[in-house]
Amino acid sequence: MSRQDQLSIPTTAISGSGELDGDDLLLQLNLRVRLDEIADVEAEQLRASARRPPSRKELCALAYKIYNSRRIRERIVGRRLFGEPAWDMLLALYCLPPRGEMLTVTGLNYAANVNQTTGLRWQKTLTDLGLIERGPAGIDRRKMLIRLTQPGRELMLRLLTRLFQYEPRPWPDGEARELEANGTGAIQ
Repeated sequence: MSRQDQLSIPTTAISGSGELDGDDLLLQLNLRVRLDEIADVEAEQLRASARRPPSRKELCALAYKIYNSRRIRERIVGRRLFGEPAWDMLLALYCLPPRGEMLTVTGLNYAANVNQTTGLRWQKTLTDLGLIERGPAGIDRRKMLIRLTQPGRELMLRLLTRLFQYEPRPWPDGEARELEANGTGAIQ
């Protein structure tokens, strides 16, 4: 809502003597006061939401929403048109472990929806950049788990926070209530 610095007097409200009718003047003043109050409330809400950093739960939900939307897009359009394996891997490593899904080398390739050769090449690139690392071996010692490094987590935190700021509500109200109710931090 924008503010106006002065009242505009409608020509229909001017009587033959050139003065505003008392009711019209009161109506305009009340309207101006209400508009100023609304503008102040909206400005305060914008300031408050801009200052509040998103929670880990909100960022995981946003990352999962982005990850799932990319899977839906691939099913509809196909992955040959839109291919970003590194981004898919980073999203998966950020949002899936908090949901209890630990990723192995092969599992990360599946999560990014790429073949093993392409996936290994991208994993090497991300490892060389210091964004991911092979972690402890899983229950089956032949399977090595993959995780984000501290710089990788910080990168995802910065990117997702920036995306969160552009999307004031990362989910519809019903999903937000569901998240709070089940405490998972991910959209079901």
